[in-house]
Amino acid sequence: MRRTFLSAAAVVLGAGLAAAAPVTPISKTEVTGPYTVTLKVLPAESFTGPKAEMAWDAGAKPVTLDSAASPNHHMVAFVERDGHPMEEATVTIRYRQEEPGMPEWRMLPVARMHVAGKGAATTHYGNNVRLEPGRWSVEVTVDGSQPALFHFTLPGGSRPAGH
Repeated sequence: MRRTFLSAAAVVLGAGLAAAAPVTPISKTEVTGPYTVTLKVLPAESFTGPKAEMAWDAGAKPVTLDSAASPNHHMVAFVERDGHPMEEATVTIRYRQEEPGMPEWRMLPVARMHVAGKGAATTHYGNNVRLEPGRWSVEVTVDGSQPALFHFTLPGGSRPAGH
């Protein structure tokens, strides 16, 4: 009887740990022209306060966690040329959900940022955004290049884990 109880308890605890495990962040890389573009979709990140995760450099203003947009993801592109991060680039990001009745592309207000306290070597482009579960397409254009095209799926009820 005791062994059965312990086995059942182990199964319940194991199931609880599996349910609490973070979802793997989305990270996809494409090459377009001389640029290597890595798209990451992560949980929304803070730009303000003593625990700010991102430091805004230029471009569009960051969408803050407390904004009316209610962002739940941080969609960003890391851009390299010749193996080095690009600190100065004109980056556009447009995205759309690949569900019936939602075919229009939306433009992401692109901010240039870096990880707080890490400097220009972590420069990337994007912003916080609201994304619902489903299939998504994202186009990233760097300095007028052909767009790098990415596809990913956000499962229902989940959000990607952090950096």
